Amino acid sequence: MSLPRIHWGWLVLLIGLGALAWASRSVAGPFIAGFILAYLLDPAATRLQRTGLGRGTASAIALVVAVALLAGLVLASAPIIQEQIAQLIVRAPGIIDSAVPLAEDLMRRTASQIDVKGLLETMAGRALGWLTDSAGSIIAGGLGLVSVVNFLIVTPIVAFYLLRDWPGIVGAVESWWPRRQLPAFRQVMKDSDAALGGFLRGQLIVCLVLAVFYAVGWSLVGLDHAIVLGILAGVLAFVPFLGVIVAVVLSLLVALGQFGLDWLQLLLVFGVFQSGQIVERAFLTPKLIGDRIGLHPVWVLFAVFAGGAVAGIAGVFMAVPVAAVLGVVVRAMLANYRQSNFYGQDRP
Repeated sequence: MSLPRIHWGWLVLLIGLGALAWASRSVAGPFIAGFILAYLLDPAATRLQRTGLGRGTASAIALVVAVALLAGLVLASAPIIQEQIAQLIVRAPGIIDSAVPLAEDLMRRTASQIDVKGLLETMAGRALGWLTDSAGSIIAGGLGLVSVVNFLIVTPIVAFYLLRDWPGIVGAVESWWPRRQLPAFRQVMKDSDAALGGFLRGQLIVCLVLAVFYAVGWSLVGLDHAIVLGILAGVLAFVPFLGVIVAVVLSLLVALGQFGLDWLQLLLVFGVFQSGQIVERAFLTPKLIGDRIGLHPVWVLFAVFAGGAVAGIAGVFMAVPVAAVLGVVVRAMLANYRQSNFYGQDRP
């Protein structure tokens, strides 16, 4: 894969397009969501097309079924989730107060002179301020009611047109690529699709299974707000490492506020979480995802923190998929470099 010489005019054009994309980032949300939805539904539309349906009909069926399933799930669970979220907000101060005796006891055992109650109140105040600032930023950034409506209307429309024209879009991108490098480009795209598509589809199924598992398990052991906590733990499972930490801390805090220092109940709550982790690592991840991203855990952790620093919460969730594609590109570049004359005669 020899790098072609690029005229300075093309570089200026690329920089201009990048600046335009950055300037329009506030309205790009529905289009990015539509692109992701179309990418995830392309295999289903392709299978329907092989049955003899036209591409437009197959795309419409795949999109309608996906949106209907998602809408049905949201409408069925929304009342319960709303009620439990309201109860959780009301009980949050009591949960913090319940954590004070345990933390003070721990401080006495370690001979530490920290004002635990003041520290927890300060942390809670900062957390509330962060949530308030985040909500204000989201509304100011265009994710208020109007933007939610835009998402609900624009995203399916964008997804349909992209899904209908997906083969043509892929063919057009290939037609722009230099002919001499087209085989290498196709191989990189194939590997990227295998890594990204397999990871996204598999991880979404893993998150859904874990959300149901945690919600049912914590409900059986009598934990309040089990459905909300289960859904939150399932969603956070998309983020490696950090999702696990946040989910277990939240569940144990709620259990502490509800049961106090009842170690049996705390162990039951933690046991449900640990059982979900065992199911994920032993069965779900190997079967549904495997080693598709092909990244070392250190790089995955770095990607999560870097994504959060660059794009906030959206960057945290998109860090691993982006890192997976970058990993494919870097591995392809290294493979071609090792086969080049510049590398030398003693090739691996």
